[in-house]
Amino acid sequence: MRRTSSTTSSLEAINIIIDLLAPVSHFDTANGRFYTLLCYLRRPAVPKSGSRKRLPERVLEFVQGNGLVFAGETLLVGVSGGPDSVCLLHVLKTIIARLGIEIHVAHLNHMLRGAESEADAEYVSALARQLGVNVTSGERDVRGYRMEHRLSLEEAARDVRYQFFAEVARQVGARKVAVGHTMDDQVETILMRLLRGAGTLGLQGMQPRATWAARGGEGHFEIVRPLLEVTRQEVYAYCQEHGLSPREDSSNLSPSYLRNRIRHELLPLLRSYNPKIDEALVRTADTLATELSYLDSQVSQVWQRVVAEEDQALILDGSEIKTLHPALQRHLLRQVVSRLLGSLEDIEWKHIEKMRKALALPSGKRVVLPRGLTLYAEKGCCRASVT
Repeated sequence: MRRTSSTTSSLEAINIIIDLLAPVSHFDTANGRFYTLLCYLRRPAVPKSGSRKRLPERVLEFVQGNGLVFAGETLLVGVSGGPDSVCLLHVLKTIIARLGIEIHVAHLNHMLRGAESEADAEYVSALARQLGVNVTSGERDVRGYRMEHRLSLEEAARDVRYQFFAEVARQVGARKVAVGHTMDDQVETILMRLLRGAGTLGLQGMQPRATWAARGGEGHFEIVRPLLEVTRQEVYAYCQEHGLSPREDSSNLSPSYLRNRIRHELLPLLRSYNPKIDEALVRTADTLATELSYLDSQVSQVWQRVVAEEDQALILDGSEIKTLHPALQRHLLRQVVSRLLGSLEDIEWKHIEKMRKALALPSGKRVVLPRGLTLYAEKGCCRASVT
């Protein structure tokens, strides 16, 4: 969603969200006061200590219940130095004996914030030593990668960071990388995808386990999210309780990033209309995830009939796919994207619709989508690949 001088369209979008999740009332779109004094709105309080299980116990149950890691494995832990990843590292160190695993820390200096980034790297190394955990640090030129691949700064940073994780994972014999995404990140992700017009697969949010694959298929690993049911407020409380002093990334306050505007402006406003909006969004995402598992089973039944797998490409039988229900068509095409790109990041509803239309294109026509995903029509089929 773009910020403009007028806030009417933004507020109308919010009205839709409120109607769906907590129909209390409507915004007055005439007053134009969307971006004022929002930082003073408070989110609901987390239950006091003692009213629920301690954080390490909850994380242990979540990890075991979702099969995130198994005894004997080495788990790579991505640590930026911020509150979420510092909390994650400390909690995992507390429970590794009961999980029967080893952990190794990976930290990447993105070379974007000068001395601040260097101080982050020093902090992570010192914390790892204090906890008795091995650490591998590195630095990469994110700006150069961004220019080379024509990506946004956020996209480039994520790509470079995860490529680094893949390299370190191979070095230490890890097949999984733990990241510090919290329930708050989940809520922000759902809203961000909703505002960008994502389909049902995107609106199910982040999953406890997911596969990441590099552009072009060079390198992959499994992402696990042990803190996905932990709030950011609980993270801060845990760090304070254990005397941890995580770093704060100044770019998290910049209004130039959509996620930051959602975090600091949109969500506080939504919470003023429904204090339980976070829980409502997560519940909606969970419901979608359950229902989408049924579509997964339907796609599995038709996959071999309509998709041929080649090296670095998938060949789609357009005529056969067109006979499927539109909902099944879209779900199948999203799985095509996931297999080729490793995730649905940056893929919106309009891109899936372009893919559906590409199935009927005459031979020789080409459609180029985000992250280098290309569809090329040939002899009644459509070749999907990453360029």
